[in-house]
Amino acid sequence: MLEQKSLLLLIKRYKNRHIDDRTFYQSLTEILTEEIGCSRASLWLYSDLLLNEIEAIDLYDRDRNIHSAGVRLYEESFQPYFAAMRSAGCIDAPDAREHPATRCFNERYFLPNDIYSLLDIGIVFNGQLVGVFCCEQVGEVMIWRAEQKAYLEQAGKLIAFALKPLLLHKFSELF
Repeated sequence: MLEQKSLLLLIKRYKNRHIDDRTFYQSLTEILTEEIGCSRASLWLYSDLLLNEIEAIDLYDRDRNIHSAGVRLYEESFQPYFAAMRSAGCIDAPDAREHPATRCFNERYFLPNDIYSLLDIGIVFNGQLVGVFCCEQVGEVMIWRAEQKAYLEQAGKLIAFALKPLLLHKFSELF
């Protein structure tokens, strides 16, 4: 099993208000790239309960050591992806360029960024899909191992706990 100590310490620092939101999100995606061993990791939150729009809270590119945020994806442009996340809650795409749920990203995202593999695990809060952890591999195909998937699933539970006040506010009509 992958090490969760760094993630747990980060959540503790965040819950105790020792770090701000931005620092938390950036540290989180850096920990994910380190623990999963991927090139890029990001945290996305859905805009509402329709699950037809999602926003990047933080995307970390380990190879370039840069963070970005604010990109929004809409179901009308990436319907297969949104449908797969709603139905399965995860996408395991070692060959993301050929995967039925993710090949819709080829022209606008995968090819310009040299992305070959993608692993997306849904973040669930009170039984509702509210966000996604996304791990990507640049330059080569990565076969995602069961322990990587399990780590992200556990991380999703921990992050839902850490973000509870934000999620309660954002999705107040459900909770």
